[in-house]
Amino acid sequence: MELLPGDRENLAIQTRGGPEKHEVTGWVLISPLSKEDAGEYECHASNAKGEATASAKIHVVETLHEIALTKGTVVEH
Repeated sequence: MELLPGDRENLAIQTRGGPEKHEVTGWVLISPLSKEDAGEYECHASNAKGEATASAKIHVVETLHEIALTKGTVVEH
């Protein structure tokens, strides 16, 4: 079963007007963030003028040392 944003206590969808007239900017807030929140997220929007879709992947790390300096490289200390 796929969860919807309202099904998760740590996830909130936020929107505001702009940046241009007749536009809306939206984002997702995940707090607190945990390893279980890792994965791919999709946004689907539609109105009378058409449809748009975007996706993003979230990778949760334990420490800053796990963040790659360049794609595919992990710093080890």
